[in-house]
Amino acid sequence: MPGWPVVDSLQFAKQHSSVRCSVPVSGLRRLAQAVLDDEDELEVGLDGFEDSEGRPCLHLHVTGSMTVTCQRCLEPLVLGVALDRRFVLAEQEQDLGDLGEEADDVDSLLADSKLDLLALAEDEILLQIPMAPMHEESKCTRPQWSSDAGREGSAFSVLGALTNTKD
Repeated sequence: MPGWPVVDSLQFAKQHSSVRCSVPVSGLRRLAQAVLDDEDELEVGLDGFEDSEGRPCLHLHVTGSMTVTCQRCLEPLVLGVALDRRFVLAEQEQDLGDLGEEADDVDSLLADSKLDLLALAEDEILLQIPMAPMHEESKCTRPQWSSDAGREGSAFSVLGALTNTKD
C-alpha cells in the first residue's frame, strides 16, 4: 500500500518511532480474500521502544472490524479486531530466544533492515481470524430448507434404488 513505511526495525525501535494509519482491508491483499467487505477499515499503529532490559521492541496494535462469512449459517458476520502484540527484536537467528517468562502477547522477531510494517500487521491480523468463524448459536440464523425436501427420499435411498436395478 503506498505511503506505508518500510523501515529498519532496529532503528525504528531505538529511535522510539511511531506510525499510525487507517488501512482499508482492500489494501491488504491476503486479508481482502478472507473477508466479505473489503471496504472495512482497520486502525493500525506501531511503536518502537526499548524495554527495561534495553532490548529493542515493537508494539503493534490494530482495532476495527471486518465482515466474514459465518460457517454455520453462511450469513455475514462482523468480527471485531483488537490486536495488541509486542515483539522483542533479535539481531541474529540464534538470538531468537525463548520468551517463556514473558507475557503471552510477546514474541521474538528477527530484525529486518527492510521491514514492511503493513505486512507485519497483515500477518498478525490473519492469525487472529478464527478457523471457522461463527455467530453465537442463539444469534445464528438457520438455513431455510425447501418444503419439497425429502419427497424424493434421501440421497441414500435414491442411490440404493440405482444400485438394485438390473441391466
